Amino acid sequence: MANGARTFQVRVLAGGDPLREERLTRSLRDELAELEGVSVGFSSGAASSRGSKAGPLTDLVLAVAVLASSKPLAGVLTTAITEWCARERHRKVRVTRGDAELEITGSPDADQRQLVREFLEEPEPDA
Repeated sequence: MANGARTFQVRVLAGGDPLREERLTRSLRDELAELEGVSVGFSSGAASSRGSKAGPLTDLVLAVAVLASSKPLAGVLTTAITEWCARERHRKVRVTRGDAELEITGSPDADQRQLVREFLEEPEPDA
């Protein structure tokens, strides 16, 4: 990920269906990759016990980095994730930053959108 960027982990929650989770995660990754100033890739997750005949799947977690100096980009990221979730009311995404996490659903109301925006724009804690 980019140096000096704010990073988030993004996981699509698909109710335990690994194929649906993989399809939706790749869809979200492709959409976020189109955003200028945002770097997205798969996080190095450990192999899970979920699997198929081909063997265990790797946990599908996206690592998303937003340029630290571009505060408006957090709003763009917020909009992209909430709009992606809103396409199907059953979509759910968990965004994690450090010890804090937030879930975004497929039918976010105005209060949830504001909460997501505040979460993504909140300054990094001093290390």
